[in-house]
Amino acid sequence: MKHKLEFVKISNEHLFAGVGFGGNIFIVLNSLTNISDDDLLVVDMETNECVCTQPDLKDYNTNNCWEYYFDQPTIKSDEPFNRTNSLVSGKIGYGHGDSFLYPENFIELKNKFYKSFQLKQYIVDLLDDFYNQNLKNKITLGVQVRLTDMKKHHGVSGLNSYTKRINEILEIHPEIEQVFLSTDDNEAINILKQSLNKKVVYYEDMFRADNSNPHTDPYDRYNSDREYHKYNLALEGILEIFTLTKCDYMLKADVSALSMVATILSENIKKVYKI
Repeated sequence: MKHKLEFVKISNEHLFAGVGFGGNIFIVLNSLTNISDDDLLVVDMETNECVCTQPDLKDYNTNNCWEYYFDQPTIKSDEPFNRTNSLVSGKIGYGHGDSFLYPENFIELKNKFYKSFQLKQYIVDLLDDFYNQNLKNKITLGVQVRLTDMKKHHGVSGLNSYTKRINEILEIHPEIEQVFLSTDDNEAINILKQSLNKKVVYYEDMFRADNSNPHTDPYDRYNSDREYHKYNLALEGILEIFTLTKCDYMLKADVSALSMVATILSENIKKVYKI
């Protein structure tokens, strides 16, 4: 049986269906908890505009922005399917915080995800290039630092807390050779490079907050005159998520779908820490 997941707006006040792309992947994973192991999920990010919808992007021959990044099953015109939407709750949620410290809890769910979806080959190539140049044969602590609007509106941990916790983890695991940093704020890169005695690696030239544009409100990241910004914003999140999955250890952000998705889809993470 196939199931079509249509992304819809959380409320009329929202600009687009669903949430940020990391959160959208989390919604997809949650939807997979509602179907059997033999079923397949098809994501519909075409009926309603989503955070990554890029109308002027012609390279991928689709109006479904999920398909910019993932290959997925198709539903034939005469094929029966079950219809669901992004507001239907699943069996995991933001309230299950400590469960995301244990990647082994999600092996079945990860297998379900990869039964329905595969990363586009061009993204696999980008991930492999970064891995081979920066992570291969190096014991790495992956860290997600989520600041900007979450820091302003939700009081999540600041950089001092991350610095302290990273150093504690490095003491526990002296074999760690470097830190891979995923972050929405350039300040985090500058501060942690100065504050840690390990090499800090990260994706350069990604769209991040800085002093001139601190992204203190939820839609600040969404608005930019960068070419293909919406497409690229989601791509950058995907690259950070799937690079975190390849690290040996991970320090998750206080509250972030990106960290939770990385835990669920872990390839190599031996242990996850929290602030």
